[in-house]
Amino acid sequence: MTATASRRTESSTPSGSPVTTYYLLAVASALLVVVGLAVVLSSTSNIALQRSDGNPFTLFMIQAVALGIGMAALVIGSRMPVTFWKRVAVPILLVSIVLLVAVVLVGEASGGNKNWIRVGPVTFQPSEVSKLGLALFLGVALSVSRRQLSSLRGLVNPGAVAAVIVLALVLWGRDMGTALVIVIMVAAAYWAAGLPIRYFAAGGALALVGMLLLLNDGESRGSRIDVWLNPENCDPQGACMQTLHGTYALASGGLWGLGPGMSREKWGYLPVADSDFIFAIIGEEYGLIGTLLMLVAFGMVAVAVNRLVHRHRDPFVQIAAAGIGAWIVGQALINIAVVVGLAPVTGVPLPLVSSGGSSLIVSLAAIGVLMAFARREPGAPEAFAARPSVVKKSIAVIARGRRG
Repeated sequence: MTATASRRTESSTPSGSPVTTYYLLAVASALLVVVGLAVVLSSTSNIALQRSDGNPFTLFMIQAVALGIGMAALVIGSRMPVTFWKRVAVPILLVSIVLLVAVVLVGEASGGNKNWIRVGPVTFQPSEVSKLGLALFLGVALSVSRRQLSSLRGLVNPGAVAAVIVLALVLWGRDMGTALVIVIMVAAAYWAAGLPIRYFAAGGALALVGMLLLLNDGESRGSRIDVWLNPENCDPQGACMQTLHGTYALASGGLWGLGPGMSREKWGYLPVADSDFIFAIIGEEYGLIGTLLMLVAFGMVAVAVNRLVHRHRDPFVQIAAAGIGAWIVGQALINIAVVVGLAPVTGVPLPLVSSGGSSLIVSLAAIGVLMAFARREPGAPEAFAARPSVVKKSIAVIARGRRG
Protein backbone atom coordinates (compact mmCIF):
# COMPACT_ATOMS: atom_id res chain seq x y z
CA MET A 1 0.00 0.00 0.00
CA THR A 2 1.38 3.43 -0.93
CA ALA A 3 1.87 6.26 1.56
CA THR A 4 -1.03 8.16 0.04
CA ALA A 5 -3.37 5.21 0.26
CA SER A 6 -2.40 4.39 3.83
CA ARG A 7 -3.13 7.97 4.92
CA ARG A 8 -6.53 8.01 3.26
CA THR A 9 -7.93 4.53 3.90
CA GLU A 10 -11.70 4.71 3.55
CA SER A 11 -14.31 2.33 4.84
CA SER A 12 -16.72 0.83 2.37
CA THR A 13 -19.55 2.85 3.94
CA PRO A 14 -18.33 6.40 4.69
CA SER A 15 -19.76 7.75 7.92
CA GLY A 16 -22.03 10.74 8.03
CA SER A 17 -24.19 12.47 5.49
CA PRO A 18 -22.45 13.45 2.24
CA VAL A 19 -23.53 17.08 2.79
CA THR A 20 -22.01 17.28 6.28
CA THR A 21 -18.77 18.78 4.98
CA TYR A 22 -20.61 21.57 3.18
CA TYR A 23 -22.66 22.56 6.22
CA LEU A 24 -19.69 22.35 8.58
CA LEU A 25 -17.93 24.94 6.41
CA ALA A 26 -21.05 27.12 6.14
CA VAL A 27 -21.78 27.14 9.89
CA ALA A 28 -18.13 27.66 10.90
CA SER A 29 -17.68 30.55 8.46
CA ALA A 30 -20.90 32.21 9.65
CA LEU A 31 -19.80 31.99 13.30
CA LEU A 32 -16.36 33.41 12.61
CA VAL A 33 -17.59 36.22 10.37
CA VAL A 34 -20.43 37.33 12.67
CA VAL A 35 -18.26 37.40 15.80
CA GLY A 36 -15.44 39.02 13.85
CA LEU A 37 -17.70 41.76 12.51
CA ALA A 38 -19.01 42.55 16.01
CA VAL A 39 -15.53 42.70 17.55
CA VAL A 40 -14.09 44.73 14.67
CA LEU A 41 -16.85 47.30 15.22
CA SER A 42 -16.01 47.40 18.92
CA SER A 43 -12.22 47.61 18.51
CA THR A 44 -12.19 50.19 15.71
CA SER A 45 -14.89 52.58 16.93
CA ASN A 46 -12.57 54.27 19.42
CA ILE A 47 -9.92 54.83 16.73
CA ALA A 48 -12.50 56.19 14.29
CA LEU A 49 -13.83 58.60 16.93
CA GLN A 50 -10.40 60.24 17.13
CA ARG A 51 -10.43 61.09 13.45
CA SER A 52 -11.55 64.41 12.01
CA ASP A 53 -15.07 63.29 11.06
CA GLY A 54 -15.65 61.62 14.42
CA ASN A 55 -17.76 58.83 12.87
CA PRO A 56 -17.31 55.63 14.92
CA PHE A 57 -18.44 53.50 11.97
CA THR A 58 -15.82 54.70 9.44
CA LEU A 59 -13.37 51.78 9.80
CA PHE A 60 -16.16 49.29 10.38
CA MET A 61 -17.74 50.19 7.04
CA ILE A 62 -14.48 49.35 5.27
CA GLN A 63 -14.64 45.91 6.85
CA ALA A 64 -18.31 45.59 5.91
CA VAL A 65 -17.53 46.39 2.26
CA ALA A 66 -14.75 43.78 2.28
CA LEU A 67 -17.20 41.30 3.80
CA GLY A 68 -19.67 41.96 0.99
CA ILE A 69 -17.01 41.35 -1.67
CA GLY A 70 -15.79 38.26 0.14
CA MET A 71 -19.27 36.80 0.52
CA ALA A 72 -19.88 37.32 -3.20
CA ALA A 73 -16.63 35.46 -3.91
CA LEU A 74 -17.68 32.67 -1.53
CA VAL A 75 -21.16 32.23 -3.00
CA ILE A 76 -20.00 32.34 -6.63
CA GLY A 77 -16.92 30.22 -5.95
CA SER A 78 -18.90 27.55 -4.11
CA ARG A 79 -21.05 27.05 -7.23
CA MET A 80 -18.10 26.56 -9.58
CA PRO A 81 -17.19 23.04 -10.72
CA VAL A 82 -13.88 21.48 -9.71
CA THR A 83 -12.64 21.77 -13.31
CA PHE A 84 -13.01 25.55 -13.08
CA TRP A 85 -10.67 25.73 -10.10
CA LYS A 86 -8.16 23.55 -11.91
CA ARG A 87 -8.20 25.93 -14.88
CA VAL A 88 -7.78 29.12 -12.86
CA ALA A 89 -5.01 27.79 -10.60
CA VAL A 90 -2.20 28.94 -12.91
CA PRO A 91 -3.69 32.39 -13.69
CA ILE A 92 -4.28 33.15 -9.99
CA LEU A 93 -0.75 32.06 -9.10
CA LEU A 94 0.85 34.10 -11.92
CA VAL A 95 -1.13 37.23 -11.00
CA SER A 96 -0.13 36.86 -7.35
CA ILE A 97 3.55 36.47 -8.28
CA VAL A 98 3.42 39.61 -10.45
CA LEU A 99 1.82 41.48 -7.53
CA LEU A 100 4.47 40.18 -5.11
CA VAL A 101 7.17 41.47 -7.46
CA ALA A 102 5.36 44.81 -7.51
CA VAL A 103 5.45 44.82 -3.70
CA VAL A 104 9.23 44.47 -3.82
CA LEU A 105 9.51 47.34 -6.31
CA VAL A 106 6.86 49.85 -5.22
CA GLY A 107 5.21 48.37 -2.14
CA GLU A 108 4.59 50.04 1.20
CA ALA A 109 6.01 48.95 4.54
CA SER A 110 3.97 48.45 7.70
CA GLY A 111 5.21 47.16 11.04
CA GLY A 112 8.66 46.41 9.61
CA ASN A 113 7.26 44.34 6.73
CA LYS A 114 7.00 45.47 3.12
CA ASN A 115 3.88 43.65 1.99
CA TRP A 116 1.32 46.23 0.84
CA ILE A 117 0.42 47.86 -2.47
CA ARG A 118 -1.52 51.11 -2.65
CA VAL A 119 -3.82 51.87 -5.58
CA GLY A 120 -5.42 55.24 -4.94
CA PRO A 121 -7.24 55.09 -1.60
CA VAL A 122 -7.13 51.28 -1.51
CA THR A 123 -4.30 49.20 -0.08
CA PHE A 124 -4.15 45.42 -0.36
CA GLN A 125 -1.81 42.56 0.49
CA PRO A 126 -0.83 40.38 -2.51
CA SER A 127 0.58 37.65 -0.28
CA GLU A 128 -3.00 36.75 0.66
CA VAL A 129 -3.81 36.09 -3.01
CA SER A 130 -0.62 34.05 -3.34
CA LYS A 131 -1.83 31.64 -0.63
CA LEU A 132 -4.93 30.74 -2.61
CA GLY A 133 -3.10 30.59 -5.93
CA LEU A 134 -0.33 28.41 -4.51
CA ALA A 135 -2.77 25.99 -2.81
CA LEU A 136 -4.67 25.49 -6.06
CA PHE A 137 -1.50 25.16 -8.13
CA LEU A 138 -0.03 22.61 -5.72
CA GLY A 139 -3.23 20.62 -6.16
CA VAL A 140 -2.74 20.63 -9.94
CA ALA A 141 1.01 19.96 -9.94
CA LEU A 142 1.19 17.34 -7.19
CA SER A 143 -1.85 15.41 -8.40
CA VAL A 144 0.08 14.81 -11.63
CA SER A 145 3.48 14.03 -10.11
CA ARG A 146 2.45 12.38 -6.83
CA ARG A 147 3.66 8.94 -7.97
CA GLN A 148 7.19 10.30 -8.39
CA LEU A 149 7.42 11.88 -4.93
CA SER A 150 9.22 8.87 -3.48
CA SER A 151 12.43 9.94 -5.22
CA LEU A 152 14.53 13.08 -4.83
CA ARG A 153 14.11 13.86 -8.52
CA GLY A 154 10.34 13.73 -8.12
CA LEU A 155 10.50 16.44 -5.42
CA VAL A 156 11.67 18.97 -8.00
CA ASN A 157 8.38 19.62 -9.76
CA PRO A 158 6.44 22.74 -10.82
CA GLY A 159 4.69 22.84 -7.45
CA ALA A 160 7.99 22.99 -5.56
CA VAL A 161 9.35 25.66 -7.89
CA ALA A 162 6.23 27.79 -7.43
CA ALA A 163 6.42 27.40 -3.65
CA VAL A 164 10.06 28.51 -3.58
CA ILE A 165 9.32 31.57 -5.75
CA VAL A 166 6.36 32.68 -3.61
CA LEU A 167 8.25 32.05 -0.38
CA ALA A 168 11.30 33.99 -1.60
CA LEU A 169 9.20 37.00 -2.62
CA VAL A 170 7.34 37.03 0.69
CA LEU A 171 10.59 36.82 2.65
CA TRP A 172 12.03 39.59 0.48
CA GLY A 173 9.35 41.77 2.04
CA ARG A 174 10.49 40.52 5.48
CA ASP A 175 7.06 39.04 6.26
CA MET A 176 8.16 36.04 8.29
CA GLY A 177 4.69 35.37 9.71
CA THR A 178 3.16 34.89 6.25
CA ALA A 179 6.17 32.84 5.19
CA LEU A 180 5.59 30.48 8.12
CA VAL A 181 1.95 30.03 7.10
CA ILE A 182 3.00 29.25 3.52
CA VAL A 183 5.50 26.64 4.73
CA ILE A 184 2.76 24.94 6.77
CA MET A 185 0.43 25.04 3.76
CA VAL A 186 3.01 23.52 1.41
CA ALA A 187 3.85 20.78 3.94
CA ALA A 188 0.17 19.85 4.25
CA ALA A 189 -0.23 19.69 0.46
CA TYR A 190 2.79 17.39 0.14
CA TRP A 191 1.49 15.24 3.00
CA ALA A 192 -1.85 14.79 1.27
CA ALA A 193 -0.01 14.02 -1.97
CA GLY A 194 1.79 11.12 -0.27
CA LEU A 195 5.33 12.43 0.28
CA PRO A 196 7.27 9.87 2.37
CA ILE A 197 7.70 10.84 6.01
CA ARG A 198 11.50 10.72 5.82
CA TYR A 199 11.47 13.81 3.62
CA PHE A 200 9.43 15.74 6.19
CA ALA A 201 12.19 15.18 8.76
CA ALA A 202 14.80 16.58 6.39
CA GLY A 203 12.52 19.45 5.38
CA GLY A 204 11.79 20.28 9.01
CA ALA A 205 15.49 20.45 9.83
CA LEU A 206 16.11 22.69 6.82
CA ALA A 207 13.19 24.95 7.79
CA LEU A 208 14.54 25.22 11.35
CA VAL A 209 17.97 26.29 10.11
CA GLY A 210 16.40 28.84 7.78
CA MET A 211 14.24 30.21 10.59
CA LEU A 212 17.24 30.66 12.87
CA LEU A 213 19.11 32.51 10.14
CA LEU A 214 16.13 34.79 9.51
CA LEU A 215 15.73 35.52 13.21
CA ASN A 216 19.31 36.76 13.35
CA ASP A 217 18.80 38.90 10.26
CA GLY A 218 16.74 41.66 11.86
CA GLU A 219 16.63 43.46 15.19
CA SER A 220 12.83 43.41 15.52
CA ARG A 221 12.65 39.62 15.14
CA GLY A 222 15.33 39.07 17.76
CA SER A 223 13.65 41.48 20.17
CA ARG A 224 10.32 39.66 19.79
CA ILE A 225 11.98 36.36 20.67
CA ASP A 226 13.72 37.98 23.65
CA VAL A 227 10.43 39.43 24.89
CA TRP A 228 8.76 36.04 24.58
CA LEU A 229 11.52 34.20 26.43
CA ASN A 230 12.16 36.88 29.06
CA PRO A 231 8.91 38.79 29.63
CA GLU A 232 9.94 39.81 33.14
CA ASN A 233 12.86 41.86 31.82
CA CYS A 234 11.10 43.98 29.17
CA ASP A 235 9.38 47.37 29.26
CA PRO A 236 5.61 47.07 29.94
CA GLN A 237 5.06 50.29 27.95
CA GLY A 238 7.37 49.21 25.13
CA ALA A 239 8.24 45.81 23.71
CA CYS A 240 6.03 43.93 26.19
CA MET A 241 2.97 46.09 25.68
CA GLN A 242 1.13 43.84 23.23
CA THR A 243 1.75 40.57 25.03
CA LEU A 244 1.08 42.00 28.49
CA HIS A 245 -2.16 43.79 27.65
CA GLY A 246 -3.35 40.86 25.57
CA THR A 247 -3.05 38.75 28.71
CA TYR A 248 -4.84 41.44 30.73
CA ALA A 249 -7.72 41.39 28.24
CA LEU A 250 -8.12 37.62 28.41
CA ALA A 251 -7.90 37.61 32.21
CA SER A 252 -10.43 40.42 32.74
CA GLY A 253 -12.98 38.69 30.49
CA GLY A 254 -13.47 35.78 32.88
CA LEU A 255 -16.04 33.17 31.91
CA TRP A 256 -18.74 35.31 30.29
CA GLY A 257 -16.82 38.47 29.39
CA LEU A 258 -17.47 42.15 30.03
CA GLY A 259 -20.11 42.35 27.31
CA PRO A 260 -20.18 43.44 23.65
CA GLY A 261 -18.34 46.72 23.11
CA MET A 262 -17.16 46.89 26.74
CA SER A 263 -13.46 46.21 26.19
CA ARG A 264 -11.11 48.40 28.21
CA GLU A 265 -7.85 47.37 26.57
CA LYS A 266 -8.93 48.71 23.17
CA TRP A 267 -8.68 52.29 24.50
CA GLY A 268 -5.03 52.72 23.59
CA TYR A 269 -3.60 49.99 25.80
CA LEU A 270 -3.52 47.11 23.32
CA PRO A 271 -1.93 47.90 19.91
CA VAL A 272 -3.59 46.43 16.78
CA ALA A 273 -6.52 45.25 18.88
CA ASP A 274 -8.66 44.92 15.74
CA SER A 275 -6.18 42.74 13.87
CA ASP A 276 -3.33 40.68 15.33
CA PHE A 277 -4.74 40.71 18.88
CA ILE A 278 -8.46 40.56 18.14
CA PHE A 279 -8.64 37.19 19.93
CA ALA A 280 -7.76 39.01 23.15
CA ILE A 281 -10.68 41.41 22.63
CA ILE A 282 -12.98 38.43 22.01
CA GLY A 283 -11.83 36.98 25.33
CA GLU A 284 -12.33 40.30 27.11
CA GLU A 285 -15.81 41.03 25.75
CA TYR A 286 -17.20 37.49 25.38
CA GLY A 287 -15.08 35.64 27.94
CA LEU A 288 -13.88 32.07 27.88
CA ILE A 289 -17.15 31.04 26.20
CA GLY A 290 -16.43 33.33 23.24
CA THR A 291 -12.87 32.13 22.79
CA LEU A 292 -13.94 28.49 22.98
CA LEU A 293 -16.60 29.20 20.36
CA MET A 294 -13.87 30.46 18.03
CA LEU A 295 -11.80 27.32 18.65
CA VAL A 296 -14.84 25.14 17.94
CA ALA A 297 -15.47 27.01 14.68
CA PHE A 298 -11.90 26.51 13.46
CA GLY A 299 -12.13 22.90 14.61
CA MET A 300 -15.20 22.50 12.38
CA VAL A 301 -13.16 23.79 9.43
CA ALA A 302 -10.43 21.25 10.25
CA VAL A 303 -12.97 18.40 10.40
CA ALA A 304 -14.48 19.48 7.08
CA VAL A 305 -11.08 19.57 5.39
CA ASN A 306 -10.22 16.17 6.84
CA ARG A 307 -13.43 14.80 5.35
CA LEU A 308 -12.55 16.24 1.94
CA VAL A 309 -9.07 14.72 2.02
CA HIS A 310 -10.35 11.29 3.05
CA ARG A 311 -13.64 11.07 1.15
CA HIS A 312 -13.07 12.85 -2.16
CA ARG A 313 -11.80 10.78 -5.09
CA ASP A 314 -10.05 13.60 -6.99
CA PRO A 315 -6.36 13.98 -5.97
CA PHE A 316 -6.48 17.66 -6.94
CA VAL A 317 -9.26 18.26 -4.42
CA GLN A 318 -7.50 16.28 -1.71
CA ILE A 319 -4.22 18.20 -2.10
CA ALA A 320 -5.69 21.67 -2.64
CA ALA A 321 -8.11 21.23 0.28
CA ALA A 322 -5.27 20.14 2.56
CA GLY A 323 -3.29 23.24 1.60
CA ILE A 324 -6.21 25.63 2.12
CA GLY A 325 -7.19 23.98 5.40
CA ALA A 326 -3.63 24.14 6.74
CA TRP A 327 -3.47 27.81 5.76
CA ILE A 328 -6.69 28.85 7.51
CA VAL A 329 -6.50 26.60 10.59
CA GLY A 330 -2.71 26.85 10.89
CA GLN A 331 -2.76 30.64 10.70
CA ALA A 332 -5.52 30.73 13.31
CA LEU A 333 -3.51 28.55 15.68
CA ILE A 334 -0.43 30.75 15.22
CA ASN A 335 -2.45 33.89 15.94
CA ILE A 336 -4.09 32.39 19.02
CA ALA A 337 -0.76 31.01 20.29
CA VAL A 338 0.71 34.52 20.09
CA VAL A 339 -2.18 36.06 22.03
CA VAL A 340 -2.06 33.50 24.85
CA GLY A 341 1.73 33.76 25.08
CA LEU A 342 2.70 30.39 23.60
CA ALA A 343 4.57 31.98 20.68
CA PRO A 344 6.36 35.28 19.95
CA VAL A 345 4.51 38.04 18.12
CA THR A 346 4.40 37.19 14.40
CA GLY A 347 1.94 39.70 12.96
CA VAL A 348 -0.53 37.33 11.28
CA PRO A 349 -4.27 38.09 11.52
CA LEU A 350 -6.98 35.71 12.68
CA PRO A 351 -8.60 34.42 9.45
CA LEU A 352 -12.22 35.48 8.85
CA VAL A 353 -12.21 37.45 12.11
CA SER A 354 -9.53 40.17 12.13
CA SER A 355 -9.97 43.47 10.36
CA GLY A 356 -8.25 43.76 7.00
CA GLY A 357 -9.96 43.61 3.64
CA SER A 358 -7.32 41.54 1.83
CA SER A 359 -7.31 38.75 4.39
CA LEU A 360 -11.10 38.65 4.74
CA ILE A 361 -11.87 38.64 1.00
CA VAL A 362 -9.32 35.97 0.09
CA SER A 363 -10.13 33.81 3.13
CA LEU A 364 -13.83 33.84 2.22
CA ALA A 365 -12.92 33.00 -1.38
CA ALA A 366 -10.87 30.05 -0.08
CA ILE A 367 -13.84 28.85 1.97
CA GLY A 368 -15.88 29.09 -1.23
CA VAL A 369 -13.37 26.80 -2.95
CA LEU A 370 -13.70 24.26 -0.13
CA MET A 371 -17.49 24.45 -0.34
CA ALA A 372 -17.28 23.87 -4.11
CA PHE A 373 -15.23 20.75 -3.38
CA ALA A 374 -17.75 19.67 -0.74
CA ARG A 375 -20.63 19.96 -3.21
CA ARG A 376 -18.85 17.34 -5.38
CA GLU A 377 -18.06 14.96 -2.52
CA PRO A 378 -19.31 11.42 -3.28
CA GLY A 379 -23.06 11.36 -2.74
CA ALA A 380 -23.34 15.12 -2.22
CA PRO A 381 -24.68 16.06 -5.70
CA GLU A 382 -27.52 13.56 -5.30
CA ALA A 383 -28.26 14.80 -1.78
CA PHE A 384 -28.40 18.43 -2.90
CA ALA A 385 -30.56 17.50 -5.89
CA ALA A 386 -33.03 15.80 -3.56
CA ARG A 387 -33.47 18.84 -1.32
CA PRO A 388 -36.33 20.48 -3.28
CA SER A 389 -38.41 17.29 -3.12
CA VAL A 390 -37.83 17.09 0.63
CA VAL A 391 -39.03 20.68 1.04
CA LYS A 392 -42.13 20.02 -1.08
CA LYS A 393 -42.95 16.91 0.94
CA SER A 394 -42.59 18.88 4.18
CA ILE A 395 -44.94 21.60 2.90
CA ALA A 396 -47.43 18.95 1.80
CA VAL A 397 -47.36 17.31 5.23
CA ILE A 398 -47.94 20.67 6.95
CA ALA A 399 -50.78 21.48 4.56
CA ARG A 400 -52.47 18.14 5.23
CA GLY A 401 -52.08 18.68 8.96
CA ARG A 402 -53.85 22.04 8.76
CA ARG A 403 -56.72 20.61 6.71
CA GLY A 404 -57.13 17.81 9.15
